[in-house]
Amino acid sequence: MISDLTISFLNNYEDSHIIEDYDSYDCYYMGPIVLCEDRNELSVVDGQQRLTSFTLLLIYLYHAQHRLDIEQDLIRDLMPFFYVTKAGKKTLVLNVETRKNVIEQLLRNPEAVFADQVELESVTIDDAKQIDESVQNIIERYEDIVTLFPDEICDNNKLPIFVEWLLDKVILIEVKAYSMENAYTIFETMNDRGLTLSPTEILKGFLLSKIEDEVKSDEMNEFWKSRVSEIRSHTKIDGDLEFFRAWLRAKYAITVRSKQSGAENEDFELIGTQFNAWVKNNPAKTLLKKPDDYYFFISSDFNFYSNLYIKIYLYKNNYDEDFQNLYVTNFYPIADSLFFPLMLSSVLKIDDEPIVTEKINLVGKFIDCYVNLRSIFSKAITQSTIRNPMYDLIKTIRNLEINPLRIRLDKDLDRNVNDLNLLPILFQMDNWGYYHYFFARILYYLNTHDCDFSELMRNRKQSSLVLSRIFEVIDKPIEVDDTSWEILTNSVANFCLVRRYDLEVIESKRKAETKFMYLVKQGYLPEMDENAIKSKSPLELITLRDFVIKDIASKIWNFDLID
Repeated sequence: MISDLTISFLNNYEDSHIIEDYDSYDCYYMGPIVLCEDRNELSVVDGQQRLTSFTLLLIYLYHAQHRLDIEQDLIRDLMPFFYVTKAGKKTLVLNVETRKNVIEQLLRNPEAVFADQVELESVTIDDAKQIDESVQNIIERYEDIVTLFPDEICDNNKLPIFVEWLLDKVILIEVKAYSMENAYTIFETMNDRGLTLSPTEILKGFLLSKIEDEVKSDEMNEFWKSRVSEIRSHTKIDGDLEFFRAWLRAKYAITVRSKQSGAENEDFELIGTQFNAWVKNNPAKTLLKKPDDYYFFISSDFNFYSNLYIKIYLYKNNYDEDFQNLYVTNFYPIADSLFFPLMLSSVLKIDDEPIVTEKINLVGKFIDCYVNLRSIFSKAITQSTIRNPMYDLIKTIRNLEINPLRIRLDKDLDRNVNDLNLLPILFQMDNWGYYHYFFARILYYLNTHDCDFSELMRNRKQSSLVLSRIFEVIDKPIEVDDTSWEILTNSVANFCLVRRYDLEVIESKRKAETKFMYLVKQGYLPEMDENAIKSKSPLELITLRDFVIKDIASKIWNFDLID
């Protein structure tokens, strides 16, 4: 949704535009929602995901507007989209009792939510698990928006125009029923019109029509159905669509839409929208000429790369010792629409298994370094931000042998990120969601917890790890000035992962050295040496830790150390 909305907006936007110009922009259609009116309230029968996603996006934009230096007249009051007052009672527009606390916390203070300081109202034991999952899902989806929303729109000129366009030009159709039975009848009618042919089925029909030998055509038809079913069962229900987009981009796409406003879609974009039509219209790029070409396109190419796609998908989502980097990286990933084409691009059908494994791990390590180094340097990894350089890289590494592949990836990494050692002392925290992952990677690298990486990531159990400050504002020593202390308390080195149940104990320790020593002895700062921290001031402790964690990070995300 974020990608579609922002791309649609940027296709209309020009640097010379002012806020009134949004009215000339194209509309964006988001489809119908089905509501049921019952005792003066509306229940959502169909469309809850979209409405919830829009609410979270508006909360993000509400905070983004106030973070920027936007003229007061251009700041849109978004509160009417969150709250409604009726009969003297103020409630959330999207009013689900179990979500009320987390939505209002996100409105008041998102940072507190990321630091796991949200408390739920008392609930029954039977409801607790379901509510817990719902709240956690909302927090994670808001974090997704923080990660995915393009930095290029978050400036003083574009953001007000984007907000106006979103509120006025993004269209939802409301279908209202007056009984729940009627509402579900409408819902079923709208969603049960018979199965339309998917792009996968259309592509199959086209390819089979070009195979003149009926025996071969029937053979490929059966194989195609079996393999598509296999892709869906091992990945997800629409995994076949994602596979074809990834495969065709990885091996055949050449052109990319220019950044100029109003530019036409090219290979990479057309494959993303209608890959079946792209294959039909580009026989020269797919090298499909004779009937046998179409037969081998299915029996050989489709067979090999779909099988490889399934394996990579499983490595990405399940721990495998030979591909553990893919699994760990998946907890803070780039978009699948970029990840899978990159992974498939360099691999050739004639590569033996060790070569395939090495290529997968080389590209996987590149992605890991690229994502984390950009995040550390506060550079966006959103699909819309990095897609053009990634599309170029997909073309450049296509079908390369091991050594040229390694050299090319190393060169691209050097061009896109700086040397980690150039980071300033006390580099600043600006992405709560990322830095939980950052410290989890350090703990995993040091192997202090001996557990699956997923256990180092956040959940709502009392024993789970949460991101916490070491020194708070109130811990400021008298001799330290306010500015220096503010820099220290907001630096990355002043944060660590601690068990949720230990938060109160840690906060109760007011003496700097005592608190720091407790964290070391409890295993929360395994990178620190007890003897090295004795008799040091808070500033000295955090400066020392800043040096240590940067040294560890430079080892984790060093492409030269992949072997």
